[in-house]
Amino acid sequence: MNVGLQKTTLVNYPRKVAAAVFLPGCNLRCPYCYNGELVCASVSEGPAGKSLGSGTNDYVPIEAVYEHIEKRKSVLHGLVISGGEALLSPVLPELILRARKAGLAVKIDTNGLLSDKVYSLLHDDALCPDMIAVDIKTAPARYHELKFCCPAGTEPSAEQPEAALKRTLMILQEKHTFCRPVEIEYRTVLVPPLVAAEDIRAISTLLPSDAAWFFAPFLPGNCLNPAWNTIRPYTQAETEELIRLAGTKIPNSRLR
Repeated sequence: MNVGLQKTTLVNYPRKVAAAVFLPGCNLRCPYCYNGELVCASVSEGPAGKSLGSGTNDYVPIEAVYEHIEKRKSVLHGLVISGGEALLSPVLPELILRARKAGLAVKIDTNGLLSDKVYSLLHDDALCPDMIAVDIKTAPARYHELKFCCPAGTEPSAEQPEAALKRTLMILQEKHTFCRPVEIEYRTVLVPPLVAAEDIRAISTLLPSDAAWFFAPFLPGNCLNPAWNTIRPYTQAETEELIRLAGTKIPNSRLR
């Protein structure tokens, strides 16, 4: 299996020097996704290309990731496991165990639509991550506007996307049941067609008041759906107004 590997990152895992692994396959086809080659790749085989994104991060066999973790364990403090959708990958358990054996903290990025797998991870002593980040695309009631799929080799979810996301957000509020303390953050890309003031309000009602909610600007230019490259991002003033609104609901809301 080929996966994306960023050998060192100072931004993907807050306050830690980390490596980042990008696992192939996704159950979403967000039109603004900038990494179409990875998300559309086979969950079991990965992309056939040579590089990820700008070309500074390579696609490598998963075995090369294991070797990198072992070789750099004295320098790295954490491993970020992202995607695609990381929770779909058959190598996820082994990847977590290898990181743990090397003494690394583990952060998992997810879209939150595989609520059963989120629950299982958080209640498994060996696999529970130290940090989890959930990407919230828009208000749950609007998830029907996104395109979903069931990648070959994976089981279809029994839950509708709106219900699955809401269940994940509820699970994450039951921190006292987790196998270890888990740092949680929520992330939303400010894509004008999908995230407006009413969507900010709707999402905020599902998050704990002390949530860490981070926003990122929409950056057209390499969208999975080329038509979305013509969408005008929010201006700085519009962005600040949306984040100010979020802050009235969730005080720890800010642009990253």
